Amino acid sequence: MKKLMAVFALILGFTSVSHADLLVEPYLGYEMGKTKDPDGKLDGTQLGLRLAYKTPIMFWAGLDYTLGVSAESKPDAGANEDAKRSTAYGVVGIDFPILVRAWVGYGFLNEIKLEDSGKLKGSNYKVGVAFTGLPFISLNLEYLNETFTELDGNDLATDAKNDSYVLSVSLPLEF
Repeated sequence: MKKLMAVFALILGFTSVSHADLLVEPYLGYEMGKTKDPDGKLDGTQLGLRLAYKTPIMFWAGLDYTLGVSAESKPDAGANEDAKRSTAYGVVGIDFPILVRAWVGYGFLNEIKLEDSGKLKGSNYKVGVAFTGLPFISLNLEYLNETFTELDGNDLATDAKNDSYVLSVSLPLEF
């Protein structure tokens, strides 16, 4: 019995205490996108916040909210319109030990309010990668894929699509 207790104490001595962190990551980015049906562009500035629970094995999961503070929809035919984005994602990611972080997110809220045309709603997902080797900040690149099915609560005859890239800088804080 004493040998069993000694082995147990030895095992406990060499194991680490597990812990988890809370990730709070505000970010500022610029979106550059191409729309289809109607064809055009969507460009603008974004503010966002990622809140995530980090496990000790490099995995994290949480929420990501993006607010488009200054954007413009530029259709190939027609007048340009101001656009305001409001998007929320459930995200999962991994922090690699080589100064890189990657994540995917599924949007459960996706709205763009156009100045004259109304409010677009639909589904979306994002894929992102970040370089974390700089002190205090991360440099991020994200790909957004969106499909809009509603305009002011009415179904669209053909789904409007948007493919965007977002370059952003963030301040990942761990508690």
